[in-house]
Amino acid sequence: MVLFEEYFRGKEFKWDIGLDRVKGAIEEFGGKDYPSIVVAGTNGKGTTSHLIAEALKKQGLKVGLFTSPHVYSFRERVKVDLREVSSGELNRAFKGILPIVEKFNLSYFEASLILALNLFKEREVDCGVFEVGLGGRLDAVNALDNQLAVLTGVSLDHTNYLGSTIEEIAKEKVAVFKGKGVGVVSEVKREVLKVLESEFRGELHLYGRDFWADRMKLFKFGTSFYYMGQLPIKLKLVGKHYCKNASTAIRAAQVFCERFLGKKFKIPESFSVVLPGRFEILREEPLALFDGAHNREALTSLFNTLKELNLKASVVFGSFKDKELPLNLKAVKDYLDWSSGELLLVEIPSERGAKLEFLLETAREVGIRKVKSLDRITLKSLNFPVVLTGSFYLGGLIERG
Repeated sequence: MVLFEEYFRGKEFKWDIGLDRVKGAIEEFGGKDYPSIVVAGTNGKGTTSHLIAEALKKQGLKVGLFTSPHVYSFRERVKVDLREVSSGELNRAFKGILPIVEKFNLSYFEASLILALNLFKEREVDCGVFEVGLGGRLDAVNALDNQLAVLTGVSLDHTNYLGSTIEEIAKEKVAVFKGKGVGVVSEVKREVLKVLESEFRGELHLYGRDFWADRMKLFKFGTSFYYMGQLPIKLKLVGKHYCKNASTAIRAAQVFCERFLGKKFKIPESFSVVLPGRFEILREEPLALFDGAHNREALTSLFNTLKELNLKASVVFGSFKDKELPLNLKAVKDYLDWSSGELLLVEIPSERGAKLEFLLETAREVGIRKVKSLDRITLKSLNFPVVLTGSFYLGGLIERG
């Protein structure tokens, strides 16, 4: 455990509304002197951020990348040239910003952003990619001066914070565009386009109109597609939905390089990014697969990929209580109806974790009949094909021995 985690250990999760505190902390720190991209969205923002960083790295740039949440280690959140920063560097950088953290009483996420800024300053990065944590309008990342904004998929999630409709949630996320500038958008839902039309007056690059992915092919260990019908691209990520993320990343990196760095951009032929908790195969035979999908659209994409690969399994599911559980479990039911598997529910040991009783009740309400509970997730005891999903938090609960 790094010093950062020790400092925040036991402190209650809380989203303190407002940017004044983090803006003060950024100013006290000294801000940043390099151009950057901000990535917001409900689904796909983590993978899109990594793909953007890889595309920029392949142009010979030193790239700082800030993402969340982490699955196995805090070090996943802060990377330079897609490599995790060492624990020693993290500890040294945290000691350097601790007076700012305490002066402004920063939250976990706000402090992690300042920590990333400190590390990127020490490493002298050429540019940065910053993934929004929650929403956009009031997220700490939005306090930064970013040159280009990206919006990935928008769906119902964190409704207690962001709103109960797609349009309300989109307004929170579109705020990272700040009404002007350059925006790259992969979401084409009518409600989102309506918000963009009313809230954004800048230069818009829209998926399906200005750039796109087609001729997508799915394999067990990767995906391929053609960018704008001409350039073949290979991904190590498994799932056709990642083709949209990759094409969005390509367009964002290209515009960013040519517009803000004055650098000619060469489109990569392949991407090597793989991420924990994204179609992560823990065991090949019998299949044990972990994916942190935690809303209906992400779960549907996961299960569609499994169906296309003809991978039939039972589902281990755990979730935070602030998720849209009936919708999420309906997506699980649709897959289990196809796979003939059973649902195994697990309680996440956190104040935010949905209780087993509530999970069981909701599962039965949506029509899942083969359901039982687990005290722990032990791969040795799960000696049959299984998909573990519902939250990235599950990754830390899996006993692999």
